Amino acid sequence: MRALAWKELREVCIIVAAALAWYLALVINVMGSKVFNWMLWMPQGTMGVPFLDGGFASVHPLISGLFAIALGFRQSAWESSQGTYLFLLHRPLRRQTIFLIKLAMGAALYLLCASLPILLYAWWAILPGHHAGPFEWSMTGESWRMMFATLLLYLGAFLSGLRPARWFGTRLLPLIGTLLILLLLNMQPARGWWYIGFPLVLLLCGLLIANICYVARVRDYA
Repeated sequence: MRALAWKELREVCIIVAAALAWYLALVINVMGSKVFNWMLWMPQGTMGVPFLDGGFASVHPLISGLFAIALGFRQSAWESSQGTYLFLLHRPLRRQTIFLIKLAMGAALYLLCASLPILLYAWWAILPGHHAGPFEWSMTGESWRMMFATLLLYLGAFLSGLRPARWFGTRLLPLIGTLLILLLLNMQPARGWWYIGFPLVLLLCGLLIANICYVARVRDYA
């Protein structure tokens, strides 16, 4: 299991490094710098209220979504395109165990990387002299909600990459479905999200993981 976990970490390190660099550029810009204004979707800095003004709460989910999708496809479709599934599944582990390790590593990396810019920006906002206004941790709520909800895109991309259907047929349906669900969750009022939206995200994640385990067990890898 340890060897498999390290394998997953080595294979996605480039995607993780690119996402961390993009996150860091976002945080530096919203702190007031204009060094990375040339980057895609980069806000122009802010003198407003952290997390509420300046574009962090809208750009962070976009970066997280692209990161989650790239990570999911890299861990599933890439194995199929390189023909490494047969070698991977010859390990003395059940298929479901192998795929659950892959999912655990991918989800942990996503959540860790996506939470770092929120914590870094919040740490900057807490320190006095950085902005003219108070700071409360409740201001970070929207960023945390979108971060957890975007985990659905990772699982949807993983399932789409694992399914043996054709790309122009029904293969992308899990990813498209999770994207639509994410848009609906974003429309839900923030007041009841932790009581309704968050349990719903956990339920959908469980259903996607169960579907991934089923496809991993019945798929013909030859």
